[in-house]
Amino acid sequence: MPEKGAPRIRRRTWLVAALAVTLLAASSVTWFAVSRAEEREDVLDANRALVARGCAGLLREELYSSVPDDERGVLDAYGTLLQPGQESRALLDCTVAWGADGGASEADVRAKVRAEAVPDRTSPGGVTGDFGLPLPSTATGSTGAADPWHTGPVATSSLLVDCPKGLDGRGRSVRDLLVSVNLPTGSDGADEGYDDYDDYDDDVPKAERLAAARTAAKVANWVSRKQGCGSEPLRTEPGAAPAKAPELCAWLSPKGLGSTPGKWSFDGNDSVYNRRAGACGGQWDDTAGSPGHLTVKAAGAESWSGVLANGAYEDYADDLMVPDPKDSGLNAPADKPVTVEQSGDDPQLALWARSECAAGPTYHRVTVTPEFDFDYGLEDGKVVLQPKDQRRLSQRVHTVLDRYLAAPDGWPRRSHCRKTTIVGEVAEWRERD
Repeated sequence: MPEKGAPRIRRRTWLVAALAVTLLAASSVTWFAVSRAEEREDVLDANRALVARGCAGLLREELYSSVPDDERGVLDAYGTLLQPGQESRALLDCTVAWGADGGASEADVRAKVRAEAVPDRTSPGGVTGDFGLPLPSTATGSTGAADPWHTGPVATSSLLVDCPKGLDGRGRSVRDLLVSVNLPTGSDGADEGYDDYDDYDDDVPKAERLAAARTAAKVANWVSRKQGCGSEPLRTEPGAAPAKAPELCAWLSPKGLGSTPGKWSFDGNDSVYNRRAGACGGQWDDTAGSPGHLTVKAAGAESWSGVLANGAYEDYADDLMVPDPKDSGLNAPADKPVTVEQSGDDPQLALWARSECAAGPTYHRVTVTPEFDFDYGLEDGKVVLQPKDQRRLSQRVHTVLDRYLAAPDGWPRRSHCRKTTIVGEVAEWRERD
């Protein structure tokens, strides 16, 4: 017969065992949590060290405080300044990335900087625009947004800097330094289904674009110091902008162009002189009336100098919008009528010219945009340009070029342009054979 105290003893034994198991489980959870926290701290420290030492430390300011603590970063870096014994076109090419089992090229989040010498040409589209930081007249840049890796928008910046003492190691002396920067942003374009530049461009905040511009300026300054190439130090923080040149586009007037009577607007014209590129434009902007048939409703002028000159010409050539010496009908008014069909676009008559200017060989492109009244034609959606009409439009685009070249405060005079020659005309309403 069991003793009276046995059930109580067994109950106490069970309670002690249960308590021990509970304490062991709790300690295991605590140990796991502490271990996990230490692991995350180690990952965070490693990632911060990666940012601090990688890419010459040029990304530290923008990335150090935001590196993840759950994924170890990877670094891909090469270039003549990082590893002098390694051949590379780039002076600096560096990528820091996270979320990549297979390396930086497969990462979900990437920051990239690249600096390279430009021997011949570069497209002006990437380096002309709003840079966000004050630049000297010898440099030009822009910021924006892109999705180069199809993982979501990044803030971008491009910067073209003059190095008057030249960049070494290029096989021949080159004085143009091109810097490009991609920085991760808070936008998640992959989830939003963005499919082109305009969709996500406005979703990258100004502050993140400014960070990309600041990084580009730091990269340019670093390369310049390492190379001793003589470029003017760039500011890396916002401040007083260069003095404006309000008369830079004052030459552009609709008077004498056979323009539509009424108001014109001149928004977005250059107000700061840059020796590499210039742009002026105006358009009819009067809701009280309507443009008359073949009157000029818009006119403008652009110039690109140095490595931007060939880059701009090549960009237009890719779209068959440069003069073709083999087709006189594209270079001068034709001696026969031309039928223009309605397309929804506003075709221009462009006149190309070439000069020698302060920053090197230069292309100028001036344009007039005539109004086509397709109700005026003999057939719906079609009008006929007679030879006299074509000659009249040609005279007007030549008038724009003459004014542009002669303006005392205009870009060509400020850039000391000389030896100007006409390259030819391109009427966008004419089709190539």
